[in-house]
Parts: sequence; C-alpha cells; structure tokens
Amino acid sequence: MRMNILIAALALAAAGSACALDIQLPPETAAYKPSELPGYQLVQRNCMTCHAAQYASSQPSASPRAYWEATVKKMKKPFGAQFADADVPAMVDYLVKTYGAERGAAATVAAAVKPAAAVAAPSTNGKDAKTLLAENGCMACHALAQRVIGPGFAEVAARYKGKDGGAAVAAHIRQGGSGKWGAVPMPPFSQLSEADAAVLAKYVLSR
Repeated sequence: MRMNILIAALALAAAGSACALDIQLPPETAAYKPSELPGYQLVQRNCMTCHAAQYASSQPSASPRAYWEATVKKMKKPFGAQFADADVPAMVDYLVKTYGAERGAAATVAAAVKPAAAVAAPSTNGKDAKTLLAENGCMACHALAQRVIGPGFAEVAARYKGKDGGAAVAAHIRQGGSGKWGAVPMPPFSQLSEADAAVLAKYVLSR
C-alpha cells in the first residue's frame, strides 16, 4: 500500500514538472508623469533602476511631503539606492506635487513636453569617462565584466564588435529604454551632452 502511494506521488511530481511554464514578463512600459519640476529628471534617472513607475502612482494620493521624504530616504538607506543627498529635496518636491497631497501646486506638462532625447543638454566641460561614470551613478547598475542590473560593459562591447556602434550606444545612454538587454528599463540620461555620451560610449565599447 505504501509503495503504491509513493509511486502515485512520484507520478504526480513528474507530471507537475513536465507542465512547468517558463513565464516571460513583458518589458516595462510605465513612465513617470512629465513635469517641468527639476525632480522629474532625477526621479527618472534614480528610481527606475530599481522599480517600476507604478510604485509612485500606487501610493496614497493624500500622502504629505513628510511621507514622500521618508520614502525617498528609505530607498537610499537602508535599500542602498545610488543617488546624492542633494537630489532628495527636488525628488520629493516632484513626487508630492505629482502624486501626493500637493498635486496641482505645480503644473505638470502633458504630451506637449519635448521627449528627453530632444532637449538640449548642457556640456559638462569635457570630463573623462571615469568622472562621468561616477557622477551619473553608472556603476550602480553596470560593471566592467559581469551583469549587475544591466549588462556588463564587456557584454555590450561584444555585441557591437566589428560594428560602428558608438552612435547607437551614445543615443541609448541619453534616451534610455527597455527591451534591448532585458525587461528592466534603463532611465534616460538626457542631462548628458552628446559629446559626453559619446565619451561614455567609447569607453564601454573599448572593454
């Protein structure tokens, strides 16, 4: 009797494993609401590396400024988000005025806002690649060789080996996007000038 039960259990386990599904999640498409507030670009750059934009829209709409400040600071410590303390006030201001209790205190720009890639970015005075990597928190999601949140630089260089990929990589740095290297989106770094994005692209492709 025990043997029959054991055989039946093994058969069910085998059947279950044979029916296992390999589920592929769709690429992230949600975006933060466009705004002229300085914190909009900071939130895009600093928050989407770890979670989707729905996180902000799912918070209580009556949440006061103190709630958003505590939430942003929580992301930095203990969760380890890589952004400067100086970014916190602008990020909080955008979040509370766009998703929280101060909605309507500042006008959000609708579809008329130019895409991030089309906005002229200021020059950063010809900084070298390592300085640009540090200032923009690139190494929070990338490493030279291994995959972290995004691909390692060596993996990117291997994909473009033998091709002139500098312009494509530089454009992707400034525009961001998802689907090229997995479902986790890369936020846009439109604050970089085209020249500085080209410096970073050259560095990545030289690995």
